[in-house]
Amino acid sequence: MKHKPSLPYLLLLPALALLVAILYPFLTGAWWSFTSYRLNRGAPVPNWGENFLNLFSSGEGLHAIGITLGYAVVVVVLECLFGIGLAMLLNYVGRIGNSFRLLIVLPLLLPPVVAALMWKVMLTENGVVNWLLEAVGSQKLLWLNGPDSALWSVVLIDVWIFTPFVMLLAQAGLKSVPKELSEASAMDGAGPVRNFVSVTLPMLMPVLVVIVTFRGIDSLKMFDIIYTTTKGGPVDATTNLHVMAYLDGIRNLNFGAAMAALIVLWLLCYLISFFLLKARRKEAFS
Repeated sequence: MKHKPSLPYLLLLPALALLVAILYPFLTGAWWSFTSYRLNRGAPVPNWGENFLNLFSSGEGLHAIGITLGYAVVVVVLECLFGIGLAMLLNYVGRIGNSFRLLIVLPLLLPPVVAALMWKVMLTENGVVNWLLEAVGSQKLLWLNGPDSALWSVVLIDVWIFTPFVMLLAQAGLKSVPKELSEASAMDGAGPVRNFVSVTLPMLMPVLVVIVTFRGIDSLKMFDIIYTTTKGGPVDATTNLHVMAYLDGIRNLNFGAAMAALIVLWLLCYLISFFLLKARRKEAFS
């Protein structure tokens, strides 16, 4: 049966429609980032990069960039450490680990907004966490209401939610490590630490690249946990680029400045994923 000449083009229509649905909003936002577009002041007026200059020259913009990068680095490092540690511990205890695995992955089953609201209640001045601190003779902490503690409190919530994700991927990677390599390393006199550094960690590198890429991008553009708990405060202590863009665009109706912040955020996500995958590809074919 012969196909009609137009059939291949018809089959391309869904893909083209999806491409347009992705590119049109992105290109529109990129254009707005070079304008002084405000929703209450008519059509966009080009300002040719003034939004980006303000972002990189103002204290608020540099602070938001610093919070974005610092938050992502701390969260990814802590989640990798705890996630890989839990994965190795559960593998070590064998079948008993299956029961604990079900408990550990429970935070991952909650929507981040629900988990953030739950922690927000527990971290209030008279919440259960401060009650436990007083019970052991310690003083109450401000947690989400303190300029110095708010960011670390949000990091705590993020680590609690997403460490199970890292643990599950790390466990899958550990299953692929041949036992013969570990046994041969042990016979050569290598201890547990040397065995992990020399055998297990190199075999986990492909999985680690996936973990760092996914969690790095998610942490860079984190919004729901931060806005639910602190709304970027107190005193901009937790205002990253995503929260800053929301405040500029939705509250102040300054779509030009908001899109400039989001374009910078997109570039950060793209560059990190590009270099991580490029480094991994180079290592795989070397």
